[in-house]
Amino acid sequence: MTTIPHIPRRRALIISGVLLAVLIALLVLPIRIPYSVTVYGRLLPEREWVLVRTDNGQLTSLVRSNGSGVVEQYSVTEPVRGDAMQFVLAPGLMSAVSVQKGDTVGWLTSPELAQQLTALEGALDVAHAMVASARSGDKPAVVQQARDAVTQARAAFDEQQHWHARQTELHAKNILSDEEFELSRDRLEVLRAGVAVAQSQLDAVTSGLKAEDVRQSEVRAAALESEIAAVRARMNRFTHIAPLSGELRHPHAADTLLAVQDRSALVLLLPVNVCDCARLREGDRIEFDVPLTALTGTAVIRRIDKRVEYVQGNPVSIVSAEAAGDTEALQPGLIARCRVQAPPIGIPAYLQHLWSSITM
Repeated sequence: MTTIPHIPRRRALIISGVLLAVLIALLVLPIRIPYSVTVYGRLLPEREWVLVRTDNGQLTSLVRSNGSGVVEQYSVTEPVRGDAMQFVLAPGLMSAVSVQKGDTVGWLTSPELAQQLTALEGALDVAHAMVASARSGDKPAVVQQARDAVTQARAAFDEQQHWHARQTELHAKNILSDEEFELSRDRLEVLRAGVAVAQSQLDAVTSGLKAEDVRQSEVRAAALESEIAAVRARMNRFTHIAPLSGELRHPHAADTLLAVQDRSALVLLLPVNVCDCARLREGDRIEFDVPLTALTGTAVIRRIDKRVEYVQGNPVSIVSAEAAGDTEALQPGLIARCRVQAPPIGIPAYLQHLWSSITM
C-alpha cells in the first residue's frame, strides 16, 4: 500500500508562496518568449492566364495576379446559338513549353459566321458595282450611239442653216416665193429641235442615275461594310492571344483548356489564423520546406489580406509572400510547410495561445 508522505503545513505554505511569487513575477516581469507560426501554403506563379470552358460552351479568359488576388483581365466568348463551334489549338503549341505575349494560342471556328461573312462580301461586291455604274452612266455602246445621233443632228442642222441663209438672200431679192422661204425656215427649226433632243438623250445616258439613286446605292454599300466589320470583329474575338509571356501548361482538368504561368516570381499563399495575422507584418521572413522532398526556401510577406475566410471551421486570413533566392527547382502547385517568425510575445499572451491551441 502506497502512502503519501506528510508535508508540514508550514513547508506547504512556503512552497505555495514561492510558486505564487514566481508565477506573479513571470506575469509581471517583461519577459518575452520567441513565437513562430507554422502553417501550410501553396506555391503559385505571380501571374497566370487561364482559358476555361464552361458547361454551357462559353470560353472564359482570365488573367489573375495571385500575389494581390486581383483579376486583371476577364472576358467571356459566347457561342452562336445553334452553331457547331470548335476550339482549335495553334499547331505550334502542341509541343511548345512557353509562349510569348501576343502569340496566338488558339481560336474558335464558327461555320455560321463564316457563311454569313461570305454572303455579306458577295452582296458588297454587287453594291460596289451598282455604285460604279450609277456614277459612270450607261453602257459605252449606248453612249457612243447617242453621241453619233448628236453629230448627225448637228450636221443636218448646219447644212440646212447654210441653205436657209441662201434662201433668205433669194427671198430678199424677190427671187424666192414666200411659201418656199417659210418651208425652208420651218425645216431649220425642226432640225434645231432635233439637235436639242439628241443632246438631251446624250446627257441622260452619260449622267447616270439620279443623285438620290446614287446616294441610295452608296448608303447600301456602306451598311454592308459596317456589317462585315462587325462580323469580322466578332470572329476576331474568337482568336485568343496570350496576354503575357510564360510557361505553357495543359492542365488535366477537363474544363481548363490551357494556362500560361509567369514564372518570373513565385508566391506563397498561406491561410493564417486571424489571431496570428495580427502579429505578422509585411516584410517578415518565412522559411519553408516541401514535405517528402529536399526542397527548401525562404519568402518575404508582401500582403496580409484583412478579409476573413473559414478553412475547416477556423477563421483565417490569406497571407501572400514572395519566394526569394533561386526558385528554379520549385514548381507551382507544391504544398509547403511554412514557419513565420513573429515578434516575441509576453507570458500571458503565450499562455493564452497555448490554452487556445489545446482546447480548439
